Amino acid sequence: MQLAVSAVGRDRPGIVAAVTGVLVAHGADIADAQMGVLSGRFTMMLIVDASDDLDEGVFLGDLLEIGRDLGMDVVSANRIDPLHRVGTPDPTHVVTVSGTDHPGIVHAVAHQLARHGAGITDLQTRRIGDEDEEPLHAMMLEVVLPPDVQPRTLDAALQAIAGERELDIELRPAPED
Repeated sequence: MQLAVSAVGRDRPGIVAAVTGVLVAHGADIADAQMGVLSGRFTMMLIVDASDDLDEGVFLGDLLEIGRDLGMDVVSANRIDPLHRVGTPDPTHVVTVSGTDHPGIVHAVAHQLARHGAGITDLQTRRIGDEDEEPLHAMMLEVVLPPDVQPRTLDAALQAIAGERELDIELRPAPED
């Protein structure tokens, strides 16, 4: 079976070790993971492979206990339908966005990408600046363009958003490994 395990809490040493210790104790294995610090909160999202005889109640109880010990805000584990790994396409392009922070930037960019059939494989965004200055917004997205979409067509749509929202937006080919 597969489980989606997530945890969010004040950033402090030992979170990854504690959560993965519970996984090891229950014979579970990380299939995929994304972790990082967001606004001072350590966040993790794991896709975990576990045996079908895993006692999900005990597993979640152990995770919740670790979460309480670490002062986590959120800890969850939910069974998910396993996906047969058919291979996720590698990103074809990278989009970078910067400008004065205001509501709706992520939506505007994501909406244009969706309109053009581009899939987002990774998105990272940060608000930069302190309370005394006007905060800046910085975002980077890795995207997969469908074969029938010309990069210049998508770039024109993104530049329209850039002009409307006073942003700098750049679309460039993804680096090759």
